[in-house]
Amino acid sequence: MLKIASSKKGGGSGFGVKKTGDAQVAFIGFPSVGKSSLLNLLTRGNTNSKVASYDFTTLQAIPGMMKIEDAQIQLIDLPGIILGAAAGKGRGREIIAAARNADLILILIAFQYNGKIDFEHLFQIRKELYDAGIRLNQKPPRIQIKPRTRGGIGFTYNGKQIMDQDEVKALMNELGYSNAAVYFFEPNITADQLIDHVLGNRKYISEFVVINKSDLEQHEYTNEQISEIIGHNNWIKISALNNQHIDDLRHQIFLQLHLIRVYLKPPGKEVDKDEPIILKEGDSIERLCIKLHKTFVQNYRYALIWGPSAKHPGQKFNSMEHILKDGDIVSIYLKR
Repeated sequence: MLKIASSKKGGGSGFGVKKTGDAQVAFIGFPSVGKSSLLNLLTRGNTNSKVASYDFTTLQAIPGMMKIEDAQIQLIDLPGIILGAAAGKGRGREIIAAARNADLILILIAFQYNGKIDFEHLFQIRKELYDAGIRLNQKPPRIQIKPRTRGGIGFTYNGKQIMDQDEVKALMNELGYSNAAVYFFEPNITADQLIDHVLGNRKYISEFVVINKSDLEQHEYTNEQISEIIGHNNWIKISALNNQHIDDLRHQIFLQLHLIRVYLKPPGKEVDKDEPIILKEGDSIERLCIKLHKTFVQNYRYALIWGPSAKHPGQKFNSMEHILKDGDIVSIYLKR
């Protein structure tokens, strides 16, 4: 009898995994590409994800925690995805629902016994995720729609566009709009992007491709060939069996999450270099205050900053809108 895998570490088990840590990464791949083995390696055994050489070993979402570059990253090993997942086949809806919450999706493919990479699995997974409303390596289209009581569909835009006035009007009518002002802030917005914007339930997540079982490699691929087939340079070859390039993958996960480290310097005290606050690129002083405690926002007076985001050491910022950078040292002064 096949036992259902479980975990006592990393935040519980099952598909209702509580998001914890500084970021969450979901592993998605077809059965037997080595997701469970990789999870155990990345977390240095801080998980109980079952490993075997047959399909569907993992039947639940298995979480584990990985510490890298001072950040705590929650890794989720999801059951092997199969064709029809977006329509609910093989618990597909649960898999995809868990993936929608992630900050990064690791798509695992592998070398086959013939020594070639099974790129077809990558394309199939991308299609399943797209059909489920997950947009990989895309940004939300910059579109503004203002409903109005009359005047039909007005269309203005910036730059050269794929759709014309009549096409936008027809599509907006199909989407239930009779009167609205539509503005495209960027060029070459597609019909699918307009639909995505109107529906408003799309998730935009970065992907990173992991090619496992490089110990089986026989066909000589150049890096350029692999990048061209995948469509970008965000990939790595590893061997979970031989523990090859696992530390490189850890570092890549940190980079792909676009995390930054900010060090606190309590007023009148030394900077705490041992426990930085982990934020995301683009986060402001306000986000730092929120992460520390909600009262920091209410009682904020100003901040002094030393580091990459400051023009000079100890620069004073009365506003919380200032964007922080990796390595900043921050002193926050509160109202008494």
